This record gives sequence, structure tokens and C-alpha cells, in this order.
Amino acid sequence: MANFSLDVWLPKAVIASAVVGLLLWWTGTQVVTISEIATSLSSIPFAVILLIEALDKFADVSGIYNKLIPQNTSNHLLKSVVIGLIAFIAVLYGILGTISLSLGSISAPALVAAGICAVYVLAPETGDDELLLFLWIGATAATLGHNIAIIPPIPGITG
Repeated sequence: MANFSLDVWLPKAVIASAVVGLLLWWTGTQVVTISEIATSLSSIPFAVILLIEALDKFADVSGIYNKLIPQNTSNHLLKSVVIGLIAFIAVLYGILGTISLSLGSISAPALVAAGICAVYVLAPETGDDELLLFLWIGATAATLGHNIAIIPPIPGITG
């Protein structure tokens, strides 16, 4: 609680809430079921989940960035947004095995799963808990482990 700063927390909370609202609105315009979202979440490779958890810890609780980037609200927010975008792209790659620049070729459930991961990194005060890991474990249990993968596809090495 000693590191809590309302001027950093509030903008991150507002932006994360807005992105969740946009994601939920967009999901409502698609034909997407909870089952498809659970399948997409469970198909995120375990290594990507660990990467996102590490990125989230870096975005929320790490003091390393204070040495690299001056600590103020806009820099902290920019860092979180950039790390959230990295998480979004990592999840899309982990689920699809490729990065397509055409949003029309990416399935809605994969975009929802990637959006959830990006918002998780952007949301304030998530760095001390492994909430995404618990969500992934729950989704994997719900799908009976049919989509489990340890590492994402690596061209020329893995499927």
C-alpha cells in the first residue's frame, strides 16, 4: 500500500474499464459463446500465460522501470499500454500460431481472449496476484484439457 498512487491508479482503472466495455460491446455484436471464449483461453500456451503474468508484474509492481523511465502518471500509463499491446499480440500468436494483419481473418473468440489478457496487464493492482493463471487453469479444466499447449508454435521447430 506504500506504493499506491491515485494519480497512477485512476487513469489505468478508467482506461481498463473503457477497454473492457468496448470489448464487451464488440463481443455483443458478434456470434460468440462463453464456450468459445473458454476454448480460446484454454488454448493459450502455458508459456504465454507465464509471459503475461511476468509482464503484468513488471507493469504493476516492479521498481526496474523507475530507473529506466521517470515516474509520472503519463509515463506509467504509456508503459502499461505498451506492455498490454505486447500481451495482446503474444496471445494472438499463441492461439493462432501466426500474426495476421487482417482483423477479419482472426476469430472473435481469439480476439476476446487476447483482449482479456491485454486488459489484465493494463488494469491496476493485478501484479501481486496470478489471476490470469487461475482463469487459464479454470478454462483448461472446463475444456477437459483438450487444448493444452506448453509453448506456442515456433516456425520450423513446433507445429
